[in-house]
Amino acid sequence: MRADAFSAWLSASAQRSKGEYALVLHPLAAAEPGLGEAERVLDLLLAELPTKSAVRLAAQISGAPRNALYALALQKKPDAQASGED
Repeated sequence: MRADAFSAWLSASAQRSKGEYALVLHPLAAAEPGLGEAERVLDLLLAELPTKSAVRLAAQISGAPRNALYALALQKKPDAQASGED
């Protein structure tokens, strides 16, 4: 869950305000230099396709490294990873 969504999640149920929580925070990975156009292509594809397909096509179109695009896609679609969409 993203940190900006935690407040809404917490207030959605009175039971959630009881007890203790452990928060694990990760820094955002720095975007690879030179991914500007690849990131734009990835954004367009992520809007229409599953993450795996969008990354594969963005890598083929832009020539950017697939691993870097996949990491970027996971940053952009954290809910898809949590719900098991791909």
